[in-house]
Amino acid sequence: MGEHPTTDEDFHRLVDSIYESALDVAAMPAALDLFSRYTCTVSPRYLIWDKLAGHARLGVTPHGCFTGGASLPGTLGACHGARPAPLDAAALCCGGATATDVAALVCSELEQGIRLVENAEVCVLMSGTNAGSISTGQRERRLSHVMPHWVRAARMQQRNFELSGLASLGLAGLDTLDFGVMVLQADLRVRYANSWAEALVQADSHLSLQDGVLRAHSDTLQAVLRKLLDGAMRGRGADAASGSWMHITSGGQPVPIIVTPLVSRQPVEGPWQLPAAMLLLGNSESRSVLDAGVLTSLFGLSRKESIIAIRLAAGETLNEIAEREFLSPHTVRVHIRDTLRKTGTHRQSELVRLLHLLPGVNLERAGMTSAIRPRTPRPRAA
Repeated sequence: MGEHPTTDEDFHRLVDSIYESALDVAAMPAALDLFSRYTCTVSPRYLIWDKLAGHARLGVTPHGCFTGGASLPGTLGACHGARPAPLDAAALCCGGATATDVAALVCSELEQGIRLVENAEVCVLMSGTNAGSISTGQRERRLSHVMPHWVRAARMQQRNFELSGLASLGLAGLDTLDFGVMVLQADLRVRYANSWAEALVQADSHLSLQDGVLRAHSDTLQAVLRKLLDGAMRGRGADAASGSWMHITSGGQPVPIIVTPLVSRQPVEGPWQLPAAMLLLGNSESRSVLDAGVLTSLFGLSRKESIIAIRLAAGETLNEIAEREFLSPHTVRVHIRDTLRKTGTHRQSELVRLLHLLPGVNLERAGMTSAIRPRTPRPRAA
């Protein structure tokens, strides 16, 4: 059996700091400073090397955090090239070796860089040199007690980075949608809103966000929102139901409001455990249209055939299309016939249904003009 960890306050303060640094990178310099004092390690360094990008994601010393290997003090940026033998993390954490063996391994490898975490994407290294101000045996004992915590904290940190990255990508995807998305609690507190939802509420004087709570300025709409939420959250099971309401904004635009139950497939913690529902706000000013280039690529349509197909999907009649495209109705029919053949459909209704399955391309967001935002209501003439 190995020695039990020391009970002195310095050790527990260091361990607390190590795990705090796993949650907040800004706390890591202080943790390295405590580690340096406790183990008599000179210039401790912590490096996250991105294998795919070929550069450091993060480097830390007791003096601060650095984002590029080239700017790191000392030799931290070169640790990845030394290629020391990987540390047996399983032995460190699971007792696969005696405390003396592990400590000796740590002492020898800490000079060049211990690999706390290594996978296909990143390598997390820690390095430092022996100050020699305490006995070798005492330093080994202290390192054997502390290093398992660095290994666990590094794993926690990488998992947090992964989850944070996934969350950021998911939220970025929701921001590209051309309709509003909100996650609401029963008290109308907004846990999340995408960019369109925020913009719509800002432009509509009938709605507002006050201290993170969605407020309707009319008693009728407030009652409607509460009723929809109650229905979506009732029992959070078989009794829960979706609801809808057609809201007219202060600018006179109709905005469908749909509230649906929201239940995570995986257990969640913290405030997200509270009952929640998803509120969808329709976009009455959407400029999302099918892109002619997409139809040409998918089905081999000519540009004229693509434009006619897009107009059909938008609900225009044959005569309206002929007038807008300066064609005869007969020519429009010929183009539609050829489009049906190329798309494998047999009737216009089938073609329209197929086109509605395709994702829309917002031409304004694609950079042709400024990004869309709900119009600010114009003052009416007296």
